[in-house]
Amino acid sequence: MSEDFADRTSLFGLQTDGSPVVDAAVLAGRFGLTPDLLLDHLRRGFVRSKVEIGTGDDAGTRRLSVRIGNRIWIAIVDEDGCVLSEEMQFSGMAPGGERG
Repeated sequence: MSEDFADRTSLFGLQTDGSPVVDAAVLAGRFGLTPDLLLDHLRRGFVRSKVEIGTGDDAGTRRLSVRIGNRIWIAIVDEDGCVLSEEMQFSGMAPGGERG
């Protein structure tokens, strides 16, 4: 499930060092969780995340990957933190939804 946004409203803030900061309510919504449950998962170490900085043709973008359980939310954001695309993947699943 991949989605492009015509409305490029920033869902993310940037720290002073340029790192993206995702609002807990926004991220919780992507996983169908309440912000409190997301924060509980964070405290328990159940949330893994990674930020990759685009180079070459992807310069000026970042790929944010957040994993909770078997779900991985991936968003491509521009320099202003506006979402260019996002998708939810499921680990252990091959393309087309078949078990891999």
